Amino acid sequence: MARKGGKRLLVPSIALCYIRQSFTRDESDTNSPERQRANIQLVCEREGWTPEWYVDAEGHKSGRNETNRPAWLQLKERLHDADVVALVANDMSRIHRKAWRVGRLVDEILTPNDIRLVLAAPGREIDTSVPMGRLLLMMIAMQDESYANDIAQRAKDSIAYRKRQGKSVGIPPFGTIRDADGFLIPMTDGAWLLPNGRFVAGLADDAPPEAGAIWRGYYDCARRILELYAENSMGRNKIAYRLNEEGWAFRNRHNQPRPMNADDVRRVTSNWREYAGLVGYGRSKDQNASVIENPVEALEEDTGRAVFDMTLLHQVAQVQEHRSRVTRPRGSIQAAHPYALARLLYCAHCETRAIEQENPQLRSRLSGHNRYGTLRYRHAGGVSCGCKARSVLIERVEGEFRRLVDQLTLSPEAYEQLVELAIQSEHHDAETDEQVSLDEQRNAAIAKCRRRMEAARQVYMDGDISRDEYLSIKERNEREIIHWQNRSSDTQRMAIELQMCMNVFNQMIEVWDSSSDEDRQNMAHMLFEHVIYDLDAQHIVGFRLKVWAERYLVLRSCLFDDDSSGDGTPPAGENEERCFLKDSTVSCPQRASTPYVSQPRKPNLRRAETSPAAVPEPSS
Repeated sequence: MARKGGKRLLVPSIALCYIRQSFTRDESDTNSPERQRANIQLVCEREGWTPEWYVDAEGHKSGRNETNRPAWLQLKERLHDADVVALVANDMSRIHRKAWRVGRLVDEILTPNDIRLVLAAPGREIDTSVPMGRLLLMMIAMQDESYANDIAQRAKDSIAYRKRQGKSVGIPPFGTIRDADGFLIPMTDGAWLLPNGRFVAGLADDAPPEAGAIWRGYYDCARRILELYAENSMGRNKIAYRLNEEGWAFRNRHNQPRPMNADDVRRVTSNWREYAGLVGYGRSKDQNASVIENPVEALEEDTGRAVFDMTLLHQVAQVQEHRSRVTRPRGSIQAAHPYALARLLYCAHCETRAIEQENPQLRSRLSGHNRYGTLRYRHAGGVSCGCKARSVLIERVEGEFRRLVDQLTLSPEAYEQLVELAIQSEHHDAETDEQVSLDEQRNAAIAKCRRRMEAARQVYMDGDISRDEYLSIKERNEREIIHWQNRSSDTQRMAIELQMCMNVFNQMIEVWDSSSDEDRQNMAHMLFEHVIYDLDAQHIVGFRLKVWAERYLVLRSCLFDDDSSGDGTPPAGENEERCFLKDSTVSCPQRASTPYVSQPRKPNLRRAETSPAAVPEPSS
């Protein structure tokens, strides 16, 4: 594929920097990504490149395939752009652990686009422009692939050995832990339910964190779930509602308590084999009761390692077998619909609870629902957050979203005012009026490099340094001059960014009605990080744009306020429907690992988010 943009007008200076960690166990397991970033940063500073970071370091990110690495897939799309000069990684195994993928990357993407491949780890420098360098690269790739295959074989052998001993593998089922021998035993951990409805992790023997706190153990919670399920009188959603009303909490993999939902009930009821001390020899998804000849017969032999009463586990197995073998009527399974706001839409009531309790895990997505032939967005099952409505028609939600995007558009005549506001904000945020502009910095740096080259030439002519030393100094300074020449001023950069954002919003609203559902979904995910929706009021109450579009949102709000009259009427040329964000209160908290803070932070133009009060309820 040829580079986008045709002939280059500027020397490329962007280095695509890739970081990958195979498996991240918890938040503290970040040594490898930090080390990779430090090595790559040194390379970019040495070469004078501008780094553009892509990180796959959450959960399981195997280098043997690409589908589970979203950051890498985004990076591959950027490799065809004309401003990219290099692909930088700590070592080749971070990019791929398949030799044929490495060969395809070099031969079909990097070489045709004249992009350098740079490995940042000490002692890993390879020149892929010469045959010897490519041969060495392929040898390293085959060694990495062999290493990955050997590790996989060892892991499979270890898992098979544990299962032959009757030991389960992976995260223990909810309510249990493993003893010193590797067998399941009841867990003593749990959560204290405080009078205000919040949970605090602890032990039964601990003193209550405050007066009136009620103890809820995880093992007792799992038993309560199995008992309600064995009655066969309610589904998973109703069981989750009942447990939340009774004050039970579920434990996530980070040992933090949270309210119960329908998926948590499924996790417990599907693990009745592990609770009975039985171990399956296939994949977990193949152990479903509907694909086993007679799942109840598996419990006839007591292993002596059951953590719950065997009679209760027999009842759970019988209920699951009965429910799994219920056949659907012909035509009852509907085709999947690509919802435009899938994975973007969140419940406003759950969002409020998450902010109040500073717990992002209380957030709930609204997912697509098509069970009864009517397309709707539905609240997560089993979650009690205070909202009475549990679903809303797709036309209502996506129509409201289209109106939001329409209010974020601007006419081309407002572009100059937008740039002027950006310039004013930059000058207002400067720490001192004597700050040197970027143009002056660039001119001074270029002049300094030229003086260095002239001084080196004079020293070389005097015979004090060798020709190789002189050429090395000359090359280094010429590269730095190119770097500074390609840097645009702040005003030019802001103008380009704002023009791009304005064009994206305007084009999106023009093609929204005529686009397919898949295209609408892609456009929504390109611009928004999340959208907060109130199911009871049936309107959008908040949203957050992508990082690259945040400055546009802040400046657009300021422009609307400046152009409006003092009596609150809309500006000339704008109808009343277009005043969607006129009275919005825009806050700009800094980006952090979690968006929930107890105190508001100092606003700035790097992070923009509308408050829940920012979007008024639309007229009918």
